[in-house]
Amino acid sequence: MFVFTHNRSLYKDNLNTLITKMVIIKESRFISLDEMSLRLGCMGIDYLNIFSISINTITNTVYSKKHCLISYVEISPQNFVELLNHEDCKFLDMNKDSLFIVRGGNWLDIKNLFAAINNRDINIGRGGSQKAHALSPLDFRLSTYLMAMFNFDYNLISSLNSFNVMSKDRYLSYMDRSSPNKFVSIKLDSNLKD
Repeated sequence: MFVFTHNRSLYKDNLNTLITKMVIIKESRFISLDEMSLRLGCMGIDYLNIFSISINTITNTVYSKKHCLISYVEISPQNFVELLNHEDCKFLDMNKDSLFIVRGGNWLDIKNLFAAINNRDINIGRGGSQKAHALSPLDFRLSTYLMAMFNFDYNLISSLNSFNVMSKDRYLSYMDRSSPNKFVSIKLDSNLKD
């Protein structure tokens, strides 16, 4: 699961950078959208998009409006890339209220999925600013969604977080040596980025 914020610094013309914070959950869990909607509403959050991206998935959307309006979208990687590059996509507006899940994926899958938005090149970064030691709005947003998702159970969230045991292929960028600009992935279709 991950969230993004837009880095407003431009290092290259027409290249936008998104900074991400992610968590890798060790095991699948059932989450009640209705209960999550109530908890988010109590925290003053009115709207949340959840994009669950998985291969061999038919696009399906489920809504919950117990308090906070949650839109849960199951979508394939190919359809998600098409959505991001559709002329009507307002990603930066949508992003501030979105949580993304790449089922069984890794860091390279995230880079592949978000290689372009609105047909513009995107760089996905992991941060590392001079304020990395301070709690950022991005960190806080991901933590808030996790707390609402897992019923404010700190011990459960801590036990599900694979930070201390995750393998390097989940969070490092490995590149195909034959094509330095093409990322390779084990989990998702490697043809997402041409």
